[in-house]
Amino acid sequence: MASSFFQRLFKPAQAQDAPAQPPALPELIIAAQALAQSLRSGPHGNRRAGDGHEFWQFRPHQPNEPASLIDWKQSARSPSPDLLWVREQEQHAPRPLFLWVDSSASMRWQSTKTLPSKYNTALTDALALGQAALLGGEDVGILGLKSRFNGRQALPRLAHNLINHAPHNPADTMQTFPSFAGLPPHAPLLLVSDFLWDNAMMDQCLTALATHPGPTALLAILDPQEERIPFHGSIRFTSCEAEPNLTLPATESLHDAYQTRLKAHFAQLQQGFGGARSFFRFHITSQPARPVLAECHHFLRGRA
Repeated sequence: MASSFFQRLFKPAQAQDAPAQPPALPELIIAAQALAQSLRSGPHGNRRAGDGHEFWQFRPHQPNEPASLIDWKQSARSPSPDLLWVREQEQHAPRPLFLWVDSSASMRWQSTKTLPSKYNTALTDALALGQAALLGGEDVGILGLKSRFNGRQALPRLAHNLINHAPHNPADTMQTFPSFAGLPPHAPLLLVSDFLWDNAMMDQCLTALATHPGPTALLAILDPQEERIPFHGSIRFTSCEAEPNLTLPATESLHDAYQTRLKAHFAQLQQGFGGARSFFRFHITSQPARPVLAECHHFLRGRA
């Protein structure tokens, strides 16, 4: 079985000819907002009050300080009656969350019109996590862009820039690989793709990730027919990208080989990418987004 079948997405010739288009911006924003609201479990972990760039912290009261500074409610909880607490307002600059969504041609594919394309799903997932961060008072950036987005109303601008920052030629996979230039060293990073890449691009990705000390989440978006191929008989596959077409006889006899190769492919990715600062999950486009996004959200906030 040709290795490119496992390393790139092919679509059966009988599937729709035109690749799926990204959803209209209003629909995308509404879907992302709904998911973000379901994910939100409060503001930033270090924050207790403020507008997102400020938080309260407590410190012991010093003998030379006026009694008016004492927070009596907090002091009443003190384990020692002699230990009084002062509440201070500190400036807080949370590490911005950076997003990247693979916009290559294979991501525009869907096995049936009743399902969203992988790209639509990837955009919705990334923007939902971005909006959850915005609602928590965090800044959000896009790999390759200098702009940072902040504030509860920033989602439309974030969505517009995430879509329009995509390469003009999505058939060229290497053009869509993210540049880590300008990425703050410890910033949380979210990469969303099908990760059905060839070895060269996989190595390039893992090499770049190895240099980033911040928490990094990889969210692999797959169509159900990629997770487990359902085909029988002779099938002609046409490439979504710049690769030759492929005709496979008796595809039902290749199901087990496909599953083995697919598992090995993602095992290679996870092994090269593993560690305490890494997170990897699948999202199948036929399945609800919230469970996997909740895990990803908690990881990126340092609570996994």
